[in-house]
Amino acid sequence: MEIIRKNSSGEKVTDIQRRLKLLGYDLGVTDIDGIFGTETENAARKFQQDRGLLVTGVIDHETWQELVDAGYKVGERMLYLKHPPFRGDDVRTLQVWLKTLGFYSSDENGIFAEKTRQALIDFQKDMNIADDGIAGEKTIQSLKSLKRIIISKETSQFPLIKSQDRKKELGENKVIMDYNENIEDMRSSDKYLNEKIYICRSIVNFCRDILSGHDIETMLSIGAGEKHNIFLSDRIEYANRSKADLLVSIDLNYSVDKDANGCSCFYFKGLKSHSIAGYRIANLIQDRIKGNLKILDCRVHGANYAILKETNMTSVLVKPAFISNHEERERLKESDYQIKISENIAEAIMEYLSDQ
Repeated sequence: MEIIRKNSSGEKVTDIQRRLKLLGYDLGVTDIDGIFGTETENAARKFQQDRGLLVTGVIDHETWQELVDAGYKVGERMLYLKHPPFRGDDVRTLQVWLKTLGFYSSDENGIFAEKTRQALIDFQKDMNIADDGIAGEKTIQSLKSLKRIIISKETSQFPLIKSQDRKKELGENKVIMDYNENIEDMRSSDKYLNEKIYICRSIVNFCRDILSGHDIETMLSIGAGEKHNIFLSDRIEYANRSKADLLVSIDLNYSVDKDANGCSCFYFKGLKSHSIAGYRIANLIQDRIKGNLKILDCRVHGANYAILKETNMTSVLVKPAFISNHEERERLKESDYQIKISENIAEAIMEYLSDQ
């Protein structure tokens, strides 16, 4: 989709403003006027912050999808398994309810896939109602009748405990290394785009070489096979088809504050749960990079980014430095430094996989 930012105008901006207003965000005195001004930008930033997205004030594909998802309320439509799948906040609420009651043990990503359908069937059987895997009026009423129990329960977490006969050997694991090569999805200044792509690609390739050297099957989400997978949706689709155990995505931070520096890592965090495995690998990577490379600790954070919530394996996003910081940018351009970052990421991945 077209990227919408400050000073954009037209019907698309009007649609965005209507959605933001319906969700309760203040558009100021200008209200819905079809112009993406300061008040609309501030509302977009608040929406992104509330949804666990990167706060840019820019409406890219990921933020637009969240705006659409946020417009669906549970009970307003019938939900069932189809292709492409239903997605929205109604699905996410359904997943949270089923998770809290103990029927659903994956991430509440707002996408009605097979795991959601099976959890719904299990709930329907338990309630002695038609077990058709369809969230219709009777099923929703049954869930709402348990709302007091749902609200009172503690936060649930995931992922599912793997039902394996034996522990996997290190070399039996499959890892996907990912980075963003789609310029339209980039949120940093145009000045750094080519450098950012080059640096992330290099780190990903170095990580692949290190992991492959330890007999760990390692794939790239970009340039895999005949399909180049530039767009985020293609990378996610490719990852989900791969049956990988772990996805590690590499990106670089950007800030208008040129002094901002340091490393941060991200794992999936939903409404009432977070990825335990994602939290662990994110901390392992963060500890190694900040400790061994003496980088400022910008901490580990839970987030709702599409690369974390829409992939069906444990996923983590690593931002080892700020491309906007002159000192860090100059270091990042050096192959030796890229290799050091890659070594620390790869070592953390192997430690994580060895403990699974």
